[in-house]
Amino acid sequence: MSWVDISRRWHDTGVTNCRLCGKLIPRRLWVVEVEGEEVGFCSTDCERLYRDYWLPKYGHGDRNLRE
Repeated sequence: MSWVDISRRWHDTGVTNCRLCGKLIPRRLWVVEVEGEEVGFCSTDCERLYRDYWLPKYGHGDRNLRE
């Protein structure tokens, strides 16, 4: 678990969003490991909500995010 600085070139149009709330993350990403995969959040609060609410209810994985 650590904060990671997102570095992009001035012309890069890629965006990074919080895995739980979808908020645009312009500079610093909170990265944790969930079931062997690194997952990024906008804050430690979103990570806690993901672990306490989302994982027990929906599980982990991109397939579950689209349903």
